[in-house]
Amino acid sequence: MSGLLTKLISKKTSKKEVSLPPAEIGKPFSVKHNIHVGCNPSTGEIEGLPDPWLRLLQQANISKSEQTQNPTAVLQALKYYAHSIKKKPEAKYLGTTETVEQESEEIENVISAETIEKDDENKTQESPLEKKENKNLIPKEELIEKNDDKLEINNDIEKTSDKLETETPIKDNDEKTISPVIRRKQQKKMSEEEVIATLRTIVNSGDPHSKYDLLKNIGSGASGMVYTAIDKVTGEKVAIKKMDLSQQPKKELIITEILVMRENKHPNLVNYVDSYLVKNELWVIMEYLEGGALTDVVTETVMGEGQMAAICRETLKAMLFLHSKGIIHRDIKSDNVLLGMDGTVKITDFGFCAQISRDEKRDTMVGTPYWMAPEVVTRKQYGNKVDIWSLGIMVIEMTEGEPPYLTEAPLKALYLIATNGQPEIKRKNKSAELTSFLQRCLEVDVNKRATAEELLNHPFLQKAESLSTLVPFIKAAKKLLNKQ
Repeated sequence: MSGLLTKLISKKTSKKEVSLPPAEIGKPFSVKHNIHVGCNPSTGEIEGLPDPWLRLLQQANISKSEQTQNPTAVLQALKYYAHSIKKKPEAKYLGTTETVEQESEEIENVISAETIEKDDENKTQESPLEKKENKNLIPKEELIEKNDDKLEINNDIEKTSDKLETETPIKDNDEKTISPVIRRKQQKKMSEEEVIATLRTIVNSGDPHSKYDLLKNIGSGASGMVYTAIDKVTGEKVAIKKMDLSQQPKKELIITEILVMRENKHPNLVNYVDSYLVKNELWVIMEYLEGGALTDVVTETVMGEGQMAAICRETLKAMLFLHSKGIIHRDIKSDNVLLGMDGTVKITDFGFCAQISRDEKRDTMVGTPYWMAPEVVTRKQYGNKVDIWSLGIMVIEMTEGEPPYLTEAPLKALYLIATNGQPEIKRKNKSAELTSFLQRCLEVDVNKRATAEELLNHPFLQKAESLSTLVPFIKAAKKLLNKQ
């Protein structure tokens, strides 16, 4: 018996049937209808996709032949994309083992960002992409269960937020299988008051206004606004992210993240400086790098391999440090590598860090799929080597000016990553050392992909020139973009 059952079997089947005690139940809270999605073994086509998903595939330019050629990749891409759409309003958080496992479970259990409701009037339904544009519509969760080569999607019409249903077959003495629905409560989350009380024991108890002069707004994200500021005593320039705690969806992770950032500092990380609570607003003070994001340099200039190797070396130092602490960055890309005006290279964006010089086109989806490793999309052997893959994609950025598939819709990019594995590298005039370095980063087999430690000893890094040679490229990019 497959699927999630919403009824107890109560028919009389024989004299030997065991009577069950009456169950304590409330009013119906989860009315469902099922949609079966699977691959037809004869035709190879995907069957059972609801209309909004079909429209989504059409909008993403994933053809019928591509769907037939690799239906598994299509379903995996839809699954990850649906989760990302659902999580779009949320801030990103530091990727530890626990958060990665939690996210993996969410992706396995939530396959669409919308609820496909029974509609007797056959009303036209919107796709997740269309709903994303209408901020007044709130997507609901759906549960998914694998059954052989099929996917059974159970669409909740009215679903309480604190309960999930799981199927637990029970057999009586007559070996008759009964499948009651078990109510499993989610783990209790900290309240906003509890989070604030705990934060008060961690943050600086002083008044940030007495120490910093705010200068200007340099960016914004799901979690808050980012400003530059000057330390009134030292004259040092810093970045300050101001976060309204009432708008944070995972408040309990804020505490963990501040502790992790405070305790893990490195010369190649945009480091945490301090934090304050101002009424219900959390101020996180971080280092500020005047040179801006590496994105400006890679999109406006053509660096030599000596500069690329230097950037890779510094990035790998930070990655090795994070991985040694059990931390996965999960969003390595040129946007999250900041540069100092002396050529300093530092990784940023751990959820709180400043988002500076963002390119809207490159940030159209949570998780930015263009840098995403295949195992992230397909949920296989998900570990810190996803950062190594992303580094390889960042090297392609440095050689070609943009990552693979950037001109494709995010859903199509996810499909291509799952289907193609290692992307095509267009630049032909690259050295054997650079080619080898890329191959070690972009190895689809996770076990064969290099570690940060191995890459730090790769011959390509022997080509690295002084960090000061980055300065002319930084200045040229600023001039071209009128950011001086």
